[in-house]
Amino acid sequence: MEYNGINVITTKQLATFFHTNVTRIYTIFNRYNEKFEEGKDYFLLSKKDIEEWSKSVHLPGLKHTSLLYLWTDQGAFKIAQSFKGLKAWQGYCNCIHYFYGSEEDWQTVLNELFEKMARKVAEK
Repeated sequence: MEYNGINVITTKQLATFFHTNVTRIYTIFNRYNEKFEEGKDYFLLSKKDIEEWSKSVHLPGLKHTSLLYLWTDQGAFKIAQSFKGLKAWQGYCNCIHYFYGSEEDWQTVLNELFEKMARKVAEK
């Protein structure tokens, strides 16, 4: 699904990717809020924005929603950094599959992630 031409997912979908709940995603977001940039990592839609956007997207339950976070790939991967072990790996894979689709695209993204992780380890 898209918002302003950018692939996005809802907080509920993101929580599903990481086998957690929406509250945990919001807790991570609130704890590391300064690391997230609105318009780049996420979009926060008001009631009016939701009404307009929902005309092009079918998501049940939006009628009674007053605020909605939509996460970009970058925001989803920032959330992923808070998870460890198998849960993190499964979440990364789910995000890659959702945002990038094909296996070839997966390999490119995974290689970039591994390089980034290696740089972080080297910095420590």
